[in-house]
Amino acid sequence: MNRQNNRITPANSYPRLIADIGGTNARFSLETRPFHYEQTKTVECKNYLTLAQCVLEYIAHVNMQIHHIALSLPGQIIDDTLFMINNPWHGQSIQKTRQKTGMNNFIVLNDWHALALSIPYIPRNHLTQVGGTDEPDMNKPIIVIGPGTGLGMATLIKHPIEGFFAIASEGARSSFSPVNQEEIELWQFIHNRFNHVSVERFLSGPGLQLIYEALCSQQCIPITRLPTPAAITEMGITGTNLLCKRTLDIFCRILGTVASNLAVIVNAFGGVYIGGGIVPKILNYFTTSGFRCRFEDKGRFRPLLEKIPVYVIIEEFPAFLGASYALETYLTKGYIP
Repeated sequence: MNRQNNRITPANSYPRLIADIGGTNARFSLETRPFHYEQTKTVECKNYLTLAQCVLEYIAHVNMQIHHIALSLPGQIIDDTLFMINNPWHGQSIQKTRQKTGMNNFIVLNDWHALALSIPYIPRNHLTQVGGTDEPDMNKPIIVIGPGTGLGMATLIKHPIEGFFAIASEGARSSFSPVNQEEIELWQFIHNRFNHVSVERFLSGPGLQLIYEALCSQQCIPITRLPTPAAITEMGITGTNLLCKRTLDIFCRILGTVASNLAVIVNAFGGVYIGGGIVPKILNYFTTSGFRCRFEDKGRFRPLLEKIPVYVIIEEFPAFLGASYALETYLTKGYIP
């Protein structure tokens, strides 16, 4: 994350510009009062040479004076450089971006950092529960995880006085550990192509394609044209292609294992929240998949995993909520939570 030292906080600091930048799309909105958004617009990142150009076009589109902006981005800021390997703006300077936009207060945070901060503010009817016997408890650690263009992860912690703090993670780069013979064979296929087999190699849009490729290879089925991730999920859900259905089943089970691993690492008894672009689109299939069974498959620790509630986030733009919370905290308290 990044921050500017000389904050300027007028009495009326609205409207504020809130943006959620993904690997493929950038979503912008005007926050005209707390957690109230107008003129939301989604654009494709590849259509703009720079992040600054994209931001300035949106400002011109709304034609309003804006002094405060919060950007959630799919990566980290390393020595002033945007490190976003799944985004075409990878490698650009955040300082130059700030200067070109001319904002008084300009903050940047990881997109999953923002998503974690959004959890307390997502309406309950915008969440779909997938098992778990306990009620969610915001006073206990919470994790968010989700596959999309890549795989995102973060942890949310409640401070008894200061509010919420989020910790973004690059856990997608952690090594994949197969749990059965089927997954050992998948690991071997991918390891022959890539030196390091991360969990993101499976849990992402390209991961769906890799699983499909591996299954075709195992069965000596030639691929004349590799289906898109969207096509794989569609044919898997409808059952029109058995290999696509098997791909989807494997994907859901692996997500169960990885989410469970993260849950026990941070003692996430406050709940597990699944975001990203893939799972909400296959919601009905996902809720009856092998995800929950694999999530609870932790041997002697099963009784505790059975308690942890899992929710799929179906809020349309949840990261806006977290970015707004971060910007408000920065303007009033001087730090990014």
